[in-house]
Amino acid sequence: MKNALATILASALLTAHSAELTASAADEKWLLLIPAGTFSGRDGRGPYHAGDLVSLQRIADTTRRYAGSTDILVDYEHQSRNSQENGKPAPAAGWIKEVEARPDGLYGRVEWTGNAAAAIKAKEYRYISPVYFHTKAGEVLALQTVALTNVPNLDLFEISAHSIFSAAQTTTEVSMKRLLAALGLAEGGSEDDVLVAINSLLTSSTAIAVAAGLTKDAKSEAIATAVQSAFADRKKIAIAAGKKEDASVDDIVSVLSSAHSAVTPDPTKFVPIEQVSAMQADLNLLKEKDASKDAEAAVGDAIRDGKLAPALKDWGLAMHRADPKKFSEFVGKAPVLTSAQRTATANPPENGKPTLSDAEVAVMRQMGLSEKQMLDARKGGDE
Repeated sequence: MKNALATILASALLTAHSAELTASAADEKWLLLIPAGTFSGRDGRGPYHAGDLVSLQRIADTTRRYAGSTDILVDYEHQSRNSQENGKPAPAAGWIKEVEARPDGLYGRVEWTGNAAAAIKAKEYRYISPVYFHTKAGEVLALQTVALTNVPNLDLFEISAHSIFSAAQTTTEVSMKRLLAALGLAEGGSEDDVLVAINSLLTSSTAIAVAAGLTKDAKSEAIATAVQSAFADRKKIAIAAGKKEDASVDDIVSVLSSAHSAVTPDPTKFVPIEQVSAMQADLNLLKEKDASKDAEAAVGDAIRDGKLAPALKDWGLAMHRADPKKFSEFVGKAPVLTSAQRTATANPPENGKPTLSDAEVAVMRQMGLSEKQMLDARKGGDE
């Protein structure tokens, strides 16, 4: 991708425009480098087209790919281009650390050198001049460098961009044939075909970056690493699914979907255990309520019929809840109590020990219980 991008930019043109700086620019982090929309140079050169925010994002993406892992140079009077001719040094005035597309244009976050910051504050330099790649039709492709200058729109003629790649190439021109081949286009394609392919390439790269979990301005190296990792993971998933490592995504998804369906229980045959537990709890509560109602009714009838002393109501309720049949047998065998027995209460404790009333003694004998069992039953329990 990087070689293809170099081929694309090498076939473009290179020009610059300038914008006025204020003394406060030395303290500002972000500077507007390329305005949005259509613009021309002070000398009438142009027009150039940076387009809307979508186009500016594409320009920013191409700029990042062109710069790679290096910062973008800010020099003095474009000396980095002139040094080979005049033999003078080309010191940096600063470095563009990152670029960002905004609705009003392409911005760069700049770090000035101490000398450059002082010169800007002293108004020794009044203009900033971005150099950018563009097509013959004036469509801006990417930012190349930036310069501090005092010559608005500079004396930098519009030149072929292939010269900046000459150190890495043995030829001085990049033919349309090579450009079409680099973009995968058929021989005989037009410049418009090239532009469409460039836009498609940049848009696809952005989409791939986002799909790989990266930011849309991720560099090509990071995208390549993420995609390679994704392919490696896909191979592992394919093998785990019982397919060949080069199986298609559709095949892998089909196997995993089938496996998921196989382990999904049929809702017409199975009920989640949580629901069953909740239903059982509700049923037990309902049973307890019904048992309490039945016990209250049976014990109440036994007391009204004189079969159970009122003092033994709690005992009767406990017994009925524990064993309704046994309580019914007791009531059926119990004699009708006398008036005195019905109103009898527990005898006062002797030596601090509880004792049974006459009615309770009668019940105890009727049931074949011991005195201790009867006393415990009176408390609501039964041992």
